Amino acid sequence: MTLEERHASNPWLLEYYKEGLLEPGWAGELDEAELQYIKSELSKSRSLRRRWGFRPSAKRFWESRPRAVAMDVVSRRRG
Repeated sequence: MTLEERHASNPWLLEYYKEGLLEPGWAGELDEAELQYIKSELSKSRSLRRRWGFRPSAKRFWESRPRAVAMDVVSRRRG
């Protein structure tokens, strides 16, 4: 299920959620729909790539990297 399908009944919540997901660590553990959304946005923005720990010139975004960044930021906040 995509993010759009999951939040179809509330467009405001969808936009809020999409914005939050792009902040490393905001969501913690990512499900498949969240990961796909982040990867699609990474392919569009060099500055977003940098925030997520990728080189701005990166072309491929391994699934493990966004998951690790999301969880690492959450663990640093708790520690």
